[in-house]
Amino acid sequence: MASRSDQRSSPEKSGTQWKGWVLLALVAASLAVVLQNSQEVTFNLLFLNTSAPLILLLLIFTLVGVAIGYFAPMVRRGRDKNGKN
Repeated sequence: MASRSDQRSSPEKSGTQWKGWVLLALVAASLAVVLQNSQEVTFNLLFLNTSAPLILLLLIFTLVGVAIGYFAPMVRRGRDKNGKN
């Protein structure tokens, strides 16, 4: 016979479930914006002046933002471990 603690979900699992829903909602919202903006736009970055589909630029900079959000805490933790502020 299973104990009561086996039948209940652990606090860690139920407490973090909302993060999955938030992530899914953010991905869906980002995808909706990207898919609705497919027109050609002029893009200027320093000395680069070109045109590209807005959908491509949105995808690229969404990925850049994800990368920054993923790697920035790692860099900060590494700096904290070395004793630098």
